[in-house]
Amino acid sequence: MTIHILGAGAIGCHVASVLRKYNHKVTLLLRSSLRVEEFNKHHNRITYRSRGNIEHISGVEAVKAKESTERITSLVVTTKSQHTLEAVSSVASQLSPSSTVLFLQNGMGVVDELLDSVWRATPPPSIIVGINRHAVERLAPYDIQHHSGYDAPESLVLAQHPASGKPLDQNLAQTIVGIPEFRATLLPWEQAYVKMIKKLLINSTINPVATILGCKNGGVLHPHAQTIMQSICEEAFELFKDDLPDETLDSIMKMILEMAYEAKENTCSTLQDIKNNRLTEIDYFNGYICKLGKQRGISTKMNEAMINLVHAKEDLF
Repeated sequence: MTIHILGAGAIGCHVASVLRKYNHKVTLLLRSSLRVEEFNKHHNRITYRSRGNIEHISGVEAVKAKESTERITSLVVTTKSQHTLEAVSSVASQLSPSSTVLFLQNGMGVVDELLDSVWRATPPPSIIVGINRHAVERLAPYDIQHHSGYDAPESLVLAQHPASGKPLDQNLAQTIVGIPEFRATLLPWEQAYVKMIKKLLINSTINPVATILGCKNGGVLHPHAQTIMQSICEEAFELFKDDLPDETLDSIMKMILEMAYEAKENTCSTLQDIKNNRLTEIDYFNGYICKLGKQRGISTKMNEAMINLVHAKEDLF
């Protein structure tokens, strides 16, 4: 297949590397000419590190997104949530209702923003939402470390968004599912939505606490850190408990702590952003929880505190 990837951070480089290993044509859509030059200086390769092995993935193309005119049939969007609206808008003219777009963002609310703006007056493409549990760290431009997710079932869950403009085009979805390294599965939206909520709860508890502490994910297993995460999770679970009828607060906390341990050597995406002087996705993690809390009249004071602390850290660092 010919697959375009919008965003070349940790997840974008991971997806591109795995697709290239299976001989798919991959084009990175980069936001500036400087990024393209940076990729050229890296010998047009992605350095992919996993389980003690280092591979240099070649054959990936890179172009400036705003200068590309090629029609896009299959697009994977891996940009940060806060940059997705601008990034997708830059290539919207190359998409059509017959295109397929896979979104691999953390947090929730991104697709809703796009439907309200980019595709408000026109039919949207086929939209697939992915819930990604692969822990990948960006060590340097086009140099990534894959920490976990390569041997766990359902490390990547795909589902067609209910607002899609047409029935699911199986090509992109089945290509991803058919590659063993992705550990991917395709589920109905209702089942995937539950997993999406659980991923939100994981991100909204581990990420801000690890970011404030300035530690790898394993650091949040400290008893005092767990106390903070418990308070964050209590507020979030109160919002989503009707969508999680088979779960309890204790079972959700167990899931979160297991994930922190599984990815203990990984630096969460929020802390990676702070270290690289970038804005974080906190408004799509705890911010989404607070927005929903205001709509439903449920207190989210601990989540609001996490947002303020992370934004303060953005400003300071």
